[in-house]
Amino acid sequence: MDSSIVAAFSQAAKDTFRDMFSLQAGDPLSRELKPSESHEWDLSGLMGLAGHVQGVVALRLTKSLAEGLLAGSGVVAGPESERAQLESGLVGEIINIIAGAAVSALSGLDIEIAPPVVVRGANHQIGWPAIGPVVALSFALPEGKGGRGFELDLCIKA
Repeated sequence: MDSSIVAAFSQAAKDTFRDMFSLQAGDPLSRELKPSESHEWDLSGLMGLAGHVQGVVALRLTKSLAEGLLAGSGVVAGPESERAQLESGLVGEIINIIAGAAVSALSGLDIEIAPPVVVRGANHQIGWPAIGPVVALSFALPEGKGGRGFELDLCIKA
């Protein structure tokens, strides 16, 4: 996978969490994700890419981090069903902002982004396209500000 694409998405994720939530994400640890690997993420915001760059980008986080981000944004949720809907909307908006910022940084490439989709549930599985490896970028957040952090997964063909 092209390192400039990985760098653009990595920087966009760090900038988004800093600007939206005043959270300083550390530099990510990178590894290859096995498609059927078990995980502890509760929500995944998925964004499709088309054009010169094709693939899927996923923002993955825990329910407790989503709850904390929602509370930190000043939104007051009512019953559990409303809270779940607001959390999903927030995760969709975050991946939309990350993808938009990364695409802007890659201005020389013709890239279109699809509307986000959010998947919920413990150890949910994503059917990654068979276009290449999935690179997992794991970001740590400050202690007490989101548990273990979040992950940005990239399955991209350029």
